[in-house]
Amino acid sequence: MPDLLKPSVQVFLVCDSVIIDSLTRKKSIIGTFTHLWAAQFPCQHHQMGVYFCLTDAEGTYQFELRLVYLDNDQLIGKARLSPVEIKDRLEINDFGINIPSLIFPGPGRYEFRLFADGQFITHKDFHVTQREHSSGSNMKG
Repeated sequence: MPDLLKPSVQVFLVCDSVIIDSLTRKKSIIGTFTHLWAAQFPCQHHQMGVYFCLTDAEGTYQFELRLVYLDNDQLIGKARLSPVEIKDRLEINDFGINIPSLIFPGPGRYEFRLFADGQFITHKDFHVTQREHSSGSNMKG
């Protein structure tokens, strides 16, 4: 990103889903969490959302999220937003993205990494833990 400013991230949250109102463009962040529990592995999670808010950006950006299993540095998912043009670096811009059907290969630490035009911006980690009792579906906390 040689000619673009590196955005400053104010908020970066992992959640169940981000709902974007079609009229107001306001985002509803549903079910934030720092831990997932699974009865067995590999484990499939039907959807995860990521919300981020940034400023100090100007120009056209291509944002990409990568989900990495930190225990073995394995990329397990990624998502890309449509290119977005930011006209004023003093603006505050927020984004929400939902990633369907993620497979977690094992318990441990996972991390969402945010990139803008291939340049690393920030990250947010969370834990996936095996439950002792296998009653019910995946739980969050």
